[in-house]
Amino acid sequence: MNGYTEEFIFYGDDIRIERFPADTRIFYANPPLDPLPDPAQAISRALDNPLDALPLEKQLNQGSRVTIAFDDPCLPIPLMLRDIRSAVIQEVIGRLYRIGIPKERIRLICANGLHRKWTLDELSLVLGRKVIREMGPERIACHDGSKEEELVHLGTTEDGGEVEINRAVAESDITIYVNVNFTSMNGGWKSILVGLGSWRSIRHHHTPEQWNARESIMNPEKSPMHAALRDMGRLVKKKFNIFQIETVLNNKVWPWPVDRILAPVNSPHRRSGPGAPIRAALSLASLSPARIKRYVRNSLVRSDYRLCGIWAGDVEKVHDRTLEMLQRQQNVEIEDQVDVLVFGVPNLSPYSSQSIFNPILLRSLAMGYLIGLFRNRPVVRQGGIVVAYNPGIEKFHPGHHPSYVDFWKYDLEEHFDPDVCWNELSEKYAANPRYLRLYRDAYAYHGTHVLMNWMWSGRCMQHVGEVILAGAREPKTAGRIGFTPAPDFATALSMAREKAGSGSSIGYQFIPPLFCLDVR
Repeated sequence: MNGYTEEFIFYGDDIRIERFPADTRIFYANPPLDPLPDPAQAISRALDNPLDALPLEKQLNQGSRVTIAFDDPCLPIPLMLRDIRSAVIQEVIGRLYRIGIPKERIRLICANGLHRKWTLDELSLVLGRKVIREMGPERIACHDGSKEEELVHLGTTEDGGEVEINRAVAESDITIYVNVNFTSMNGGWKSILVGLGSWRSIRHHHTPEQWNARESIMNPEKSPMHAALRDMGRLVKKKFNIFQIETVLNNKVWPWPVDRILAPVNSPHRRSGPGAPIRAALSLASLSPARIKRYVRNSLVRSDYRLCGIWAGDVEKVHDRTLEMLQRQQNVEIEDQVDVLVFGVPNLSPYSSQSIFNPILLRSLAMGYLIGLFRNRPVVRQGGIVVAYNPGIEKFHPGHHPSYVDFWKYDLEEHFDPDVCWNELSEKYAANPRYLRLYRDAYAYHGTHVLMNWMWSGRCMQHVGEVILAGAREPKTAGRIGFTPAPDFATALSMAREKAGSGSSIGYQFIPPLFCLDVR
């Protein structure tokens, strides 16, 4: 090949093979960490030897009341073939029974924060059918961050952050939180304070000042959001007994044999490039109707992430171990920033799980999550260009995302600026009776959720000079979210290089799996 190199790249629900200029710097994730050979044994060992805490058997008795909280099905992306949280929760419940605690004194709460609530069928994706059958619908609930009677107010931090969490924590002798970590933005105090937090509390750490392109939320050491959460966590720790169980997953996204087929073209482990059969299969798949692709994405696409670490006990001590392992798995050092950064953007936002990927989620995925995948400095320089590869279709799930629909139709144009959007609309959307009713009773995201995504992505867009949407099928939709449409990938790269200047550097971050770049 003269003058270019080929590589796989996501385009919405499709996977394509595109040509990149020969001088493109392609960034690849680290190889998957070795999985633990016996997950059941590892779970038992962690529970037998908690960090800075007594084992459950020495903390509890048959009269104890226990809350088990767990992440919602937004994570990981994609969801797992065999979710490790199910195995952990099964082991925890078994131990509680052996202590003598009856089922009636145990409750499970999905820590969905201001995300939508989930049906039992959807929760089985995390809990597994065995836990659902054992505990039944009367012992399993989703968190509600809006009902005063289901919340407890703990006070305020020195910076004025109100701390309010699910009342079940106050009514239990212990709250056991079970999570998964495959990026460093999650876990620690974020689990409790966001997953079981209220709007009144969450609004203090999901702000324009704390969500920007300078300090990535993937870097807990520098992120203002994580600093605020640590301050709030001190109040929780003073009052309540929190027993954290954190599991760390490796980054083995695709199960066999898909992992062989979609291995990077330039991987040293690949014997040959993608031949005609693979190219033909990808082209044929791209012709499928959108509804079929959405069904495949929501119901059939599952990851092969494996457990590579698990710790239990004190929140901070446990999370320190988690971050040590994630540092080895997800962070890749690179020499310098680039002028043009390219992302393949799959229709896989945490907030489109079991739902529809909409244009606001496209903007937040590309210009919130993906551009934030760095540890030290942003990968793209100040004023640089981002090329995001996605068709950018205007389609919404009216049941899951009602405030998204309204913002798109009525408020976007006058509130395009992220600070104006947040300052003028957040309390209004939070108090909207229709949004509250749908959040509480009808599986809708909280009214403010759309504003958080708009504000966060808008703040990050201030860092770059332009975002070009490659392969934009609806130029008007691209323009509404602040992206410049380009008809195809080659045109987008040409536009980006022209805008960035002669001799400009291009980088392509090969995703998935998700990983962070550490610019020296």
